[in-house]
Parts: sequence; structure tokens; C-alpha cells
Amino acid sequence: MHPLVILEHLGLALIGLFFVWGGLNHFRIFREVRAMLAERGWPFPGFILALASLWEAAAGAVLASGFHTTWAALALILFVALASLLLLDFWNQTDEARAASLNAFLLNVAVTGGLILAMALALE
Repeated sequence: MHPLVILEHLGLALIGLFFVWGGLNHFRIFREVRAMLAERGWPFPGFILALASLWEAAAGAVLASGFHTTWAALALILFVALASLLLLDFWNQTDEARAASLNAFLLNVAVTGGLILAMALALE
């Protein structure tokens, strides 16, 4: 196997497992995250959290497997965009909370760049 193919699969696995961990970890801290969503006025916060967490973990697993990379990356790009816009509203925050949300938002932009690269490699 060519070294570039090995690197591509390693990259997909690392990015995908990042999302698998994130999605599964939401179930570990379910009460806290559900309470935060409810505090923000979200309807059906438990249902939305469970659905989004399963979406994140499943799409991450598909990406990590290297199969259907384009669709998995698209699903994760949509997930990251929605989570970033709905939860990391740094424009409504001040001081340390603003800095933390902005930092997380910018990290999500970088992760989206990696997902776009995964799509580009899959479409080659």
C-alpha cells in the first residue's frame, strides 16, 4: 500500500474517531448538556441532544471506516455548522465566555477544513 494512502486512512480515522468520542461522550454528560439546552430555551432538549449525538457518532464512525467518505464528511460539516452557530454564539457573550466560545468556534472552522479535505480526497 502506498504511504499516501496509509496517511489518508490515518487522517480519516483520527478525524472520525474525534466525532465518535464527542457523540458518545454526550451520553456520559447527558443531564448537564440537556440542562444547558433547556436553559437556552430549546424545545425537546433531550430528544435533540440524543439525535445529534447519535448523528455525530454515526457519521464519525462512517468517516473513520473510510467508506462513503463524502457523505460522512458532509453530514459532519452540517453537524459542525449547526452546533457552532447554535451553541457557540460568541457574538452574544462577553469577557472569558466570549473568548472561550470564539476559540471553540475557530477550532470548528479548522475541523471543517479537514472535513473538506477528506471530501476532496474521496472525490479524486
